[in-house]
Amino acid sequence: MRRVAIYSTLLLVLGATGLVMSFPEHAREYRLYLTENRPALVLSYGEISQEWTESQIKERFSYLTLRCYDNRPGEYLDERSCFADIDSHNGTPAMNVAFYLAAGKLNHVGIQVPWWAHGKQWSKLQSAYGRPLAAQQQPIQGVRLSGWQLSGGSVFFNRDRPLNPLMWSMVLWSSERACGPRTCFTAASEL
Repeated sequence: MRRVAIYSTLLLVLGATGLVMSFPEHAREYRLYLTENRPALVLSYGEISQEWTESQIKERFSYLTLRCYDNRPGEYLDERSCFADIDSHNGTPAMNVAFYLAAGKLNHVGIQVPWWAHGKQWSKLQSAYGRPLAAQQQPIQGVRLSGWQLSGGSVFFNRDRPLNPLMWSMVLWSSERACGPRTCFTAASEL
């Protein structure tokens, strides 16, 4: 019995080491998240506006250390990004927030949720917005999304907790403009 415990422990250590070596940037981000003092973000998805400019975002969230960059084509969602490390979002653990801008206006907001907080975030979104309007049955690039339509935009979240504990989930707010002339949802959306 003792031998089984030793082998199990050894396998666990080797597995954890393999994960850290395979995903060093994710491991680094989790280490920083767990060791740094970061501010809490308070922001309702319903109050986000696609009319916000970078200077308005910086003024509104002056307590965050926002780092803004021009993006290379295809690098991120939009032309410009502003990132900030955070401790939580509306009381749910969260690692960072990203504001993505196109043509000088807000187009997307992404909030990274740590692996262990996926269930809490899922419950919080459902209690705030009800049952998702749509959900993907089949994964695209390993992720199945659920979504809610809000006035002024849409919110999406990973349906499933990642199997890899070094991965995280993301809540993504998309502006009406980002969805184009159609809405982000169609009548045939899967549930």
